[in-house]
Amino acid sequence: MALQRFPRPVAVVAVLALLSGALWASGHADDVLVLFPKKLIRRMGDRTEAMFPVLLIAVALQIVWPAIRRSPKAFTTEYWLDVYYWYQSAIFKALGLFVMCFWINNKLWDGAGPWIPALRELPFAAQVLLALWLKDFVVYWRHRFEHTFTPLWSFHAVHHCATQVDILTTHRLHPAELAFGILLNAPIACVGFSPAATALAFTIYGEYNHFIHLNVKIRMPGVLRYIFVTPFMHQWHHAVDEAAIAKNVGVVFAWNDWIFGSAYHPDHWPEKFGFTGPPQEALPPENLLRHWLYPLQLLVARVRARFTSHLNERSAR
Repeated sequence: MALQRFPRPVAVVAVLALLSGALWASGHADDVLVLFPKKLIRRMGDRTEAMFPVLLIAVALQIVWPAIRRSPKAFTTEYWLDVYYWYQSAIFKALGLFVMCFWINNKLWDGAGPWIPALRELPFAAQVLLALWLKDFVVYWRHRFEHTFTPLWSFHAVHHCATQVDILTTHRLHPAELAFGILLNAPIACVGFSPAATALAFTIYGEYNHFIHLNVKIRMPGVLRYIFVTPFMHQWHHAVDEAAIAKNVGVVFAWNDWIFGSAYHPDHWPEKFGFTGPPQEALPPENLLRHWLYPLQLLVARVRARFTSHLNERSAR
């Protein structure tokens, strides 16, 4: 499917508008975010500042060492939709994680405190590694169910409709999938690790998730391929290839895929991305409204397909 392109003047104006808006907001944060908790504002600011060097490094790597050579998507509607998703994710995670963790800890579990208080007695590095392992293990199974359970796939399909996978694709997520992910973060935060260790583990996980979505030519040699996920593995996860469907669903640690039989590690790189299916289940990569309504579209398509199949069976008797 050919990507729609913005007229170049419109794209340039949009870039300037985003930059000017960001500069204005940085100087008026107290006025705009007066209702936000002070700590949340500070953490959002720290995260924003930290992302600039990450993006600069990512873009440089994707230009000089691309895994898949292609024309730039900077002036396509798919690119600008990814930019929208980037901001959507930042807002959801900044507000949603704070609210969800507070609500679950104080309402659902009556403020009972951490489940395993002894975890806070471990060395800080051990807490970070264990929290990172737990986060990655939970996401592995969540992600795997998203590819096998139709109601969850109806939201996750938005992530897979991208035809050009790169760092921006990381945050191409349906709002419902974001909310579900935040909901699963809350129990991890309540297990018993210190807040600082949990926050660092979540940060490492988030940045590694950016790394595996990069369009860069990186794959692990030897035994390391069984330990860490790479852009090579995750590019195949997004590939249009029958053998790669629902494979390589891990984010940080590759051993989950190898142990539970979802690893796919051929000798060559994929060539095409997105997902295939019946025409009635198609999802364009650059249509936001279609993305929001895709769960309804998929439900109607599956019901119609089953009804048609039932009628065909009856007529064949």
